[in-house]
Amino acid sequence: MKKTPDIPKCEMVKRYVRHLLKDDIIAYGEKLPSEHDLTEKFQVSRQTVRQAFGELTVEGLIYKEQGKGTFSNYKKGAKGSQIVAVVTTYLSGFVFPGIISGIEQVLSDEGYMMLLSNTNNIKEREAQYLKSVLEHNVVGMIIEPTASSGPNVNSRLFSVIREKGIKTVFINACYDDFDSAYVLLNDKKGGYTATEYLLQLGHTRIAGIFKTDDKQGVNRMQGFTDAFRTYGADGDQRLIGEYDTANMYDYPYMFAQSLLRSKNRPTAFFCYNDQCALMVIQAIHDQGLSVPEDISVVGYDDSISPLNSEVKLTTIRHPKQEMGVQAARFMVDMLEGRAEKPQYTHEPELIVRKSCRNI
Repeated sequence: MKKTPDIPKCEMVKRYVRHLLKDDIIAYGEKLPSEHDLTEKFQVSRQTVRQAFGELTVEGLIYKEQGKGTFSNYKKGAKGSQIVAVVTTYLSGFVFPGIISGIEQVLSDEGYMMLLSNTNNIKEREAQYLKSVLEHNVVGMIIEPTASSGPNVNSRLFSVIREKGIKTVFINACYDDFDSAYVLLNDKKGGYTATEYLLQLGHTRIAGIFKTDDKQGVNRMQGFTDAFRTYGADGDQRLIGEYDTANMYDYPYMFAQSLLRSKNRPTAFFCYNDQCALMVIQAIHDQGLSVPEDISVVGYDDSISPLNSEVKLTTIRHPKQEMGVQAARFMVDMLEGRAEKPQYTHEPELIVRKSCRNI
């Protein structure tokens, strides 16, 4: 097979294995070519093949039996009218299109129908859609919990959904009182990593702006404060701003403005997400200041294309599509009896661009 130089070697192996599975060249339960065979075929290292196998295992497409080899876990077949409900807090915005695309990709390939809805982070709307799940022919639900840092006021509805055998996978966050499958990002570590980066650049007056009616924001803020403790730096509580969903389109800008007008302004901002970071950058510019010459900024989610942004934003990567794919794979595995309650937490990755500097 001729190699395509533009495709990473690991991805090349993965595409070939997917082709073997999804085009019925290797049936469900049959053995895959060995690591040695694929090493020879693609002229790659055994580590590359093992990485490809590892990622395909996470996707639920293959499994390994010790001493026997690697086997197909892909079962193709029409599921008729079986529906998986997908409930997110939002449909548009910075991370959700990627998540939804990943989910749809897997469910469509596996023959399931997808019923998509969003709560706008309103508990009453979450209750409405949970009731809808109970009333319709839904076999599974992938859900981002609404206002997840607060009480789970819809706990009873979730319990009824479980009692009826409807499989549930949480994404981005989960409720403490409802033990279930999930796909998360380690947001506490992400907050720590972003703040540590600024501290290592010499910043000590770092402002943090966090959306705190979601667990993601609470955890990112915890990582922020933990980094200060680790480095023995004195964080100024007056530099921490907290907001909720109702204020997410104006608070970051207004809070940043108030800090920038102060006598001892911060030298850097760590923002809950890239949307928040854009508002902070606008506030900086409106004060006649520049990024990163005057103020450094770190975002979160890696949801703004560097090609389409005036400021090339340093940020924490959110594996949007990968998380959607994995959540859907977990759902299919649960529905088809291959897993009971799979759980996975992605580790954060700092993407360094041009929005920060040493001081």
